[in-house]
Amino acid sequence: MRNRLTLLALFLAILPLAESHATAATRTDIPSAIADNPKDFWRAVMEGFYGPYDRALKCWVGTVDGERQCMRPHRLDTVSGDEGARSFVVTGGYALGEGNAHSDCHACAGSLGLIVLEDGGDRLDLVARNSLAEPAGAWGAVPPEEGFRLRQTGDGSHGWTMETGWTGQGYNLGTTVVYGVAGSDVIELGSIPVYADNSGTCGDGLGACYVRSYEIVFDPGAGGDHYDIVMRRTDEATDGPDGFRVPFDGTALKYAIPAEAEALFNQ
Repeated sequence: MRNRLTLLALFLAILPLAESHATAATRTDIPSAIADNPKDFWRAVMEGFYGPYDRALKCWVGTVDGERQCMRPHRLDTVSGDEGARSFVVTGGYALGEGNAHSDCHACAGSLGLIVLEDGGDRLDLVARNSLAEPAGAWGAVPPEEGFRLRQTGDGSHGWTMETGWTGQGYNLGTTVVYGVAGSDVIELGSIPVYADNSGTCGDGLGACYVRSYEIVFDPGAGGDHYDIVMRRTDEATDGPDGFRVPFDGTALKYAIPAEAEALFNQ
């Protein structure tokens, strides 16, 4: 009973954060020491930012931007630095329809939460977050855990890359989406095309087959809050240039994809 009351108190303390983006690092009632226990940490975070656990649906249910969401823990990374430890939290789930229905069509996105917490002494501080239920993925789900990577995206800055893609009419397309911290928000910094093939509509008189495949690397050479991205052709590729440089536009807060790269993946 004591644990249930403690978690309820955490939920009530953090609940207002789910209604609007934080304007600064915000003190939560989650004890910093709880970060050493993943089970307790996840339970406190999920109840605090979403709501109580629903045993029937096997997820934490809460309302985000007027829509009920069924959310679960997805990935957790921790970075230690001069300012202490930061927890980079990824949650995943889906919007609940009438009768708690789950829409899982090909074009139906899942719901993605991205949260950054840091050690504030006795309690954790909220550094930044996204909407807590951003549309992402397909078939009613966000990409799998292994589709997310925490990357150093700038001097002292970290963010996520998310691998996603699309298949249709004989073509397979892959994209790396970059998320980063901007003030008190987690935002999308760019959607980088990295893969394309026409395996379902080539050969046997249908035209030449191709594979265009690139990996992305954050280049620390110039330094700064946001490193340029280098797209490097992989061994899997059958055509395309060796690479592209994708600079960061600090005014737009977006990676500026070169026209040549856009053209290569839009043929």
